[in-house]
Amino acid sequence: MNVLDMISNQQHIYEVLKQNKINDRLSHAYLFYGDEGVGKKEMAYALACLFYCEHEGCLECETCKNILEGQHLNVSYIGVLESKKLISKEQITDLQEEFSKTSLLEGPRIYIVDGIDTASASAQNSLLKFIEEPMNNTPTIGIFIAKDLANVVSTIISRCSLIHFPSIDVKKLSNLLISDGVDALDASLASLITNNVSLAKELLLTKEYQETKELVLNFLEIKNQKQAVLFYVQEVSRLTLENMNLFFKWLIAFYEDIFKIEDKEGLILTALYDKILMYAKTENSELKAQFAFVLNLYSKLNYNVSAKNIFHELISKLF
Repeated sequence: MNVLDMISNQQHIYEVLKQNKINDRLSHAYLFYGDEGVGKKEMAYALACLFYCEHEGCLECETCKNILEGQHLNVSYIGVLESKKLISKEQITDLQEEFSKTSLLEGPRIYIVDGIDTASASAQNSLLKFIEEPMNNTPTIGIFIAKDLANVVSTIISRCSLIHFPSIDVKKLSNLLISDGVDALDASLASLITNNVSLAKELLLTKEYQETKELVLNFLEIKNQKQAVLFYVQEVSRLTLENMNLFFKWLIAFYEDIFKIEDKEGLILTALYDKILMYAKTENSELKAQFAFVLNLYSKLNYNVSAKNIFHELISKLF
């Protein structure tokens, strides 16, 4: 596990976590999500180091080495076993049983669940009380790792601080497009569709791209139910499964940026910063509920549900 290299690729996330630790603002539960190989597991261990390292998470001292090598008494890890395709409820039960015992070491107890999105809904729900009520009056920190957030139950999402790990190529591609004269918003939107510069430029010229971009920007201007209904009536005739897929990809990225508003350098849709800032004023619990709802609707697109029906549900329940 090459933690130092992976942390350097997601340095902005690490710096935010480090600053929050210094300011005593770390959460009791985190949900790290994003594609494979973007540093989620490595960041989970780096976060654990922040709690015990005397040098602000140096990743090199003896304490940090013990944590990174899985030898620290107060840091536990469970992941998908090689012989399985998912995290079992038994693994979670074993973890809870282990935490019911008194630790020989002072300090918070940290558990990392790598692959929470593979666990069944019942297995995930069994963690809820564990998240909220520390055993033996010992502070407990949960770090959940997921690839597909749509497979994480909403009750877990609502109780965690969400941190999205963007594909390392997204920011690089966006910067390349900007350096080639592409508008900043177009560069960021295109980078969420493909990691190929030439293909990205071709997409910018398509009717589907332009119509969906307009759809998203107009959607973000909606402030009440009356405007939402009018918007739906005006746009419903143009809705297709293809542009709805694109619409939801961008809307999900927008919500992801809302949850990391304090980390401006880490935002993907920086060109929409004013709108992100406006949405960020909403109560955090409500934002998480909205995000879980959006993810659920997006997953329905994979089951050939009518694009118009999905959009109607979005409009009627979100505003």
